[in-house]
Amino acid sequence: MARAEQSTTALAGEQFGFGNVERPSLARRLAAIARRNKLGAISFVLAALVLFIGAFSPFLQRYEEERQFQTANPEFNPTASPMEIARNPNLSTPFVLNRFEGVSWDHWLGTDQLGRDIYSRLVVGARLAIIIGIGASLVSVASGTATGLISGYFGGKTDFVLQRVVDGVQAFPGLVLLLLLVQVVEKPSLTLTVAVLGFLGWAASTRIMRSAVLGVSSSGYVEAARSTGATNLRLMTRHILPNVFATMIIIFSISIGLYILAEAGLSFLGLGPADQTTWGKMVNSGRNLIDTHPEESLLSGAAITFAVLVFNLAGDALRDELDPRLRGR
Repeated sequence: MARAEQSTTALAGEQFGFGNVERPSLARRLAAIARRNKLGAISFVLAALVLFIGAFSPFLQRYEEERQFQTANPEFNPTASPMEIARNPNLSTPFVLNRFEGVSWDHWLGTDQLGRDIYSRLVVGARLAIIIGIGASLVSVASGTATGLISGYFGGKTDFVLQRVVDGVQAFPGLVLLLLLVQVVEKPSLTLTVAVLGFLGWAASTRIMRSAVLGVSSSGYVEAARSTGATNLRLMTRHILPNVFATMIIIFSISIGLYILAEAGLSFLGLGPADQTTWGKMVNSGRNLIDTHPEESLLSGAAITFAVLVFNLAGDALRDELDPRLRGR
C-alpha cells in the first residue's frame, strides 16, 4: 500500500512538475540562458574579458605606463656652438624619444608623443576604469539601497524628508560639484573620485530602490510576518531586502558602464584622479594630434566605447533574466 502511494506521488510529481523531479544542473541552465539570449551571453564573456585585463594588468602591461623609450642621438655634438644648436636643436641632446613609433614586436600598438607604450597605458587604464566603475557602483547601490529601504518602508515624514534631500541632490549640477572639489583638493585621489561619483549616483539609486521597496512592503507575506510580531529590522532585512536583491544587482551591473564613461569625461576635463593613467587622459593627450597621429585618441576612445557597451549589454541581459516579465522577450 505504501509503495503504491509512493508510486502515485512520483507519477504526479513528474506530471505536474513537483516532487522528486531532477532539477537541471547549473551548466544546463546557463546553456539554456545563452541560447535564449545570445547577445547577452556574448556581452557577459566580453565583460569578463575586460575584468580579466583590469585584474591582471600588472602581468599584461609589459612596460611601466610612464616609461619613455629613447635611443642614442647620432647627431649629438657636445662641442656644437649656440648658433649651430639654434639651427639644429638635436645637436644638444644625447638621446631622442621614440615618438610615434609604429606597430612592432616591441610596441604592439606603437608609442605616443612622449615615447610611451600605448598598449601598456591602455591596459593600466583598464584597471583604473574597472576600479572606478565597480567602486562607484558599490557606493551608489549600497547607500541608495539603505536610504530607499528606510524611505519606502517607514513612509510618512521619514519618506518626505529623505525624498526632499534626494530632490536637492539631483537638482545640484554634478559637474559644478566636481569643479568645487578640484578647487578644494589640488590633486583628487582615486578614492575621492570613486566616492564622489558614487555620491552623485546615490539619488537615482535611492529612487529606484524606494519604488521596489514600496511594491514589496504591501505584499501578503510581509503583512503575515508583521502580524506574527516581527520587528521592523527583521522585516526589512529578512523579508523585504532579499526580494529587492534582483533590483540591486541590475542597478549595479548597469551603473558600471555609466561610471566608466563618467570617469573618462572627468579625466578628459582634467578632473579625474591625479597621477593616474586613465583612458580619458589618453583621449585628451592625443586630441591635439588627431590629424597627424590619431592612434592614442582613437585606441583609448575605442576602449571606452567597448567597455561601456559590453557592461550595458550585460546589465540589460541580466535585467531580462531576473525580471520574469521580460524573460524570453
